[in-house]
Amino acid sequence: MVRPKPPLPALEGFLGRPTVINNVMSLASVPIILDKGAEFYRDYGVGKSHCTIPIQIAGNVRHGDLFETAFGPPLGEIVEDIGGGTLSRRPVRAVQVGGPLGAYFPPEKFDTIFDYESFTDAGGLIGHAGIVVFDDTVDMLKQARFAFEFCALESCGKCTPCRIGAVRGVEVIDRIAARKAEGEDVDAQIELVSDLCETMKLGSLCALGGFTPIPVVSALTHFPEDFRPHAIAEAAE
Repeated sequence: MVRPKPPLPALEGFLGRPTVINNVMSLASVPIILDKGAEFYRDYGVGKSHCTIPIQIAGNVRHGDLFETAFGPPLGEIVEDIGGGTLSRRPVRAVQVGGPLGAYFPPEKFDTIFDYESFTDAGGLIGHAGIVVFDDTVDMLKQARFAFEFCALESCGKCTPCRIGAVRGVEVIDRIAARKAEGEDVDAQIELVSDLCETMKLGSLCALGGFTPIPVVSALTHFPEDFRPHAIAEAAE
């Protein structure tokens, strides 16, 4: 069960004792370190993000697969050179990095260096390095709804911001969609989504509720036209 942190597992974990937790990525690095040495492996990467990382590229992309690369290339290079661009041959509109709770990046941010610090500064996260590519037919309002829906389905239910906030998020996004279809003003509903995201980010006990606002806020920030009636969006431009 999730609990407030600190203490972190490294300080107080299993049976109340310091516990080291390794994932598959860290364990998979052991053979090359034993074979080539720690310095050899450390010298991959850029800045404070050392070593290599497995990247899973999926979605509307020509070369969806699992790749391993050093930290450091810009996001656009990964999407275009490794992924090969969209399978539909249409322009890339958005790329989600870090899994279903990662931020959506528009092409204007494709120069973001693929390392932990750069993605944090850009309002995103690398997470497990899953990359999902979308072409220009994607509806980012629906993608924001999916983030709340995913959280509602996956929530353990222990904390209120995650358990209830995700459900309320789906409801508010649906109201925005309905009012958008009728050409009505949606400012109050968008403000409500923003307040809800702030509550979930600050009040959730674990990363599920705390990270759910990331895709929602990035969709609102970079693709605001998908949340507003066409007349209002054009007037704002």
